Amino acid sequence: MAKRPPTIPDSELDVLKVLWERGQATVREALETLRAAGREWSYATVATLLDRLESKGLVTSDRRELAFVYKPVITDQEVRTRRVSSLVDKLYEGEPGLLVLHLLKSHPLKPGQAKEVRAVLDSMLGEAAGKKRDKDR
Repeated sequence: MAKRPPTIPDSELDVLKVLWERGQATVREALETLRAAGREWSYATVATLLDRLESKGLVTSDRRELAFVYKPVITDQEVRTRRVSSLVDKLYEGEPGLLVLHLLKSHPLKPGQAKEVRAVLDSMLGEAAGKKRDKDR
């Protein structure tokens, strides 16, 4: 059985976001950024979260002078993909269309975004129609 990718709780995601934004950070730098964003965490909390992320293989550390410098190994897009896949599996029985329908019905889109969605759907419908014609031949 394939090994499942590690889960990323929201607290760890907040720390990853700092690393993505900064490119790299020490515990103190991450703590300052998180506090500026309203998180009232301690130094020990941030150090623990970075240690967990490193043990999961999601960040690496490099000791420079007196402090470890942490860098993300995983991209924000990879995390989004994992989280959306998990959401589709857990809440929508593996049917991404159900998630899309829910989002379209409950979260209004800006006009430009609606145009993009329509273009993607039109493209999908055109491809499906082309495949059907090829199959019927």
